[in-house]
Amino acid sequence: MKFVFILFLAAVPVFAAAQFAVIYDKDGSCNVRSAAAKGDNVIDKLNNGHLVYCYPGNTNWMSIDYTKGREEISGRVYKDRVIFVSGYSKIPLLKKENSRISFKKDSITVIVTQQPFDKSKHTFTAYKEASDQIELIDNKKIWGEDGGIPTREYKSIELSIGKRKILLPATALESLYQPSLDNTQVNYDKKNDIIYIHSNNSDGAGAYEVVWKIERGIYKDKLLAHGF
Repeated sequence: MKFVFILFLAAVPVFAAAQFAVIYDKDGSCNVRSAAAKGDNVIDKLNNGHLVYCYPGNTNWMSIDYTKGREEISGRVYKDRVIFVSGYSKIPLLKKENSRISFKKDSITVIVTQQPFDKSKHTFTAYKEASDQIELIDNKKIWGEDGGIPTREYKSIELSIGKRKILLPATALESLYQPSLDNTQVNYDKKNDIIYIHSNNSDGAGAYEVVWKIERGIYKDKLLAHGF
């Protein structure tokens, strides 16, 4: 199943590629439907700000993936009910180094750091049918590798917003391997004081996308997607 964690703002032109977005509806919530048409097909309702992963098409409807609790759900929403994360104000790159990248604009600074993967600090579970292929690390699903052992992992994500200092918790970074700092972007919804940090990581069969949401200086959520 396609996997999503997206946050959007409202009427932004439809992009050709799948990407993260957030739900936005003038009524405060949006119906999710099982098919690209109005009718007796509502399967869920999402409040404004819910992260989704959108697959734009050639119609007025978008396919989305998202999560609620531990459940992964797919559906359709009308195209003007989402805002793409990439449509918010971009926080420009400040500096790129081997193990970290920083972004800065006005009083906002974001620093993303990676580190080598230390096998001695993790446990591994192999597939029953393929003992040389890793299925789980620390008993959790692996993002960024397709059966192999990662070489890199996130170390930290730090933010400064004026006098506020935020360090994303370890749970926001766990199981996310092979980060691609060059593919990291930061966008800021100034009106609602929300920062989105998103990245396309790894490659090949292990490729995935991730977005983190920091609202009014508090880490709120993340969304993961395999994408295309």
